[in-house]
Amino acid sequence: MMYGLSWFRCDHKSLKFILIGMLLLAIIHIYLSISFVDFNSKIFVFLHIVAILVLILMFLSIVFKGIVPVAISCLGLVLLYGSIVIPSVASDSLGPFYYKASMGNLNFDSISRGSHGFFLLGISMIVFSIIIAYKPTILYIRNRPVPAEDLWSEYPKWDEKMQFAGTRMESLIRIPLLLSDTEKYLLWRYEFILVVIYGTVYQVPINSCIPESSIILRDPKSRKIIGYSKYGYFM
Repeated sequence: MMYGLSWFRCDHKSLKFILIGMLLLAIIHIYLSISFVDFNSKIFVFLHIVAILVLILMFLSIVFKGIVPVAISCLGLVLLYGSIVIPSVASDSLGPFYYKASMGNLNFDSISRGSHGFFLLGISMIVFSIIIAYKPTILYIRNRPVPAEDLWSEYPKWDEKMQFAGTRMESLIRIPLLLSDTEKYLLWRYEFILVVIYGTVYQVPINSCIPESSIILRDPKSRKIIGYSKYGYFM
């Protein structure tokens, strides 16, 4: 519930207008589908103009949100427009018809089903474009890989110039003094490594000084140093 409210607050004016626009189009669609107003009548001309204005304004609410939501919304708006116009325009074509040596019969029910299908598909595409434009994280699959920035952000950065008061009672040493000879040669490849200092895991730059009691964090299986590579991959 709270997740839905936080989404709605995000650019809520545009979202409210789109929702109101879809409601107005639904009312117009239902009215024209039931009554089959003649497309030359004044009421149809009025509703037609209102529908076009609403569709244009709905499009403007999404147009600056990226090419993907714009493309999807365009298809949805065209389908919504067709669901409103088709029932009245096709009312003059009721009865048997011939097309490419085949014969069919256009009746009230077939037009109604077709227009309803267009409307539902158009609404679905508009909703899909809204999700992509305003809250694409809804579409993210479960167990999606965590970005590297988020993975490392949970560890505070170590600054030897702003130590805790307790560290002044303990000597500071360079990181290489806690490493094996092989690890010393590989240390230049890291931007920072993870070090446990007084029970807290820190991001420590490789040229930093740390308390003597610090523990270099290692992988439980390989016993390799855990840190962030300067070349964009995990180490």
